[in-house]
Amino acid sequence: MAAEPGIAWSTALVAFVGAVPLWRYTTNAITVAHEGGHAVFGWLFGSAVKHVKIFRGGGGEMLPGRENWVSTFVSLLAGYLGPSIFGFAGAQLLVRDFDPRTVLFLSLVFLAGVLVMVRNLFGVFVILAVGAILWVVAMRSAEPVQLAFAYVWVWFLLMGGVRQVPELFWAMHTDPSTDAGLLQQHTHIGDVVWLFVFWLLSLGALVWGGALLLRG
Repeated sequence: MAAEPGIAWSTALVAFVGAVPLWRYTTNAITVAHEGGHAVFGWLFGSAVKHVKIFRGGGGEMLPGRENWVSTFVSLLAGYLGPSIFGFAGAQLLVRDFDPRTVLFLSLVFLAGVLVMVRNLFGVFVILAVGAILWVVAMRSAEPVQLAFAYVWVWFLLMGGVRQVPELFWAMHTDPSTDAGLLQQHTHIGDVVWLFVFWLLSLGALVWGGALLLRG
């Protein structure tokens, strides 16, 4: 389904409101993509996953089981890059004229995979709430609504991927077990370097993915 002229700009504005002024209320959706990124990419490279937890206020936890050096490294990278990766993949699908339902259904498959690994009630609630919204839009709404929502969802993931990095900056001052801190222990490269890597790659995904959406 072809997008109407201007849909990318208008949906970007809606997503910006969700990712910046309303961040306090939407942050948990990005946390699901963050912790899910840890779990999925770690699993793809050989890690076992014991559990995932989503906490109030935007925090989360992914506890690995059996793992190797590569899976640990990839898993640690994939947390803060997870929302940007998923958002960029969604942008690629939309500009290549895939049905917006494809983006929504793939998101639902991802949520179902994370749900299986979640071990706290709040995490289950967040995933079911996000999944219910995606399901209703995919199954009960008209095609123009599905397209607009898919654009908003992809923009939100791209923007949320950037928006979460400042949270890491502040956490690094008090918590040595942040993803950047663990990467420092794992690679002997400073946590500030990893903070910059997260910021640069997530911003790059937003700029590149956003340019695709705006041109498409």
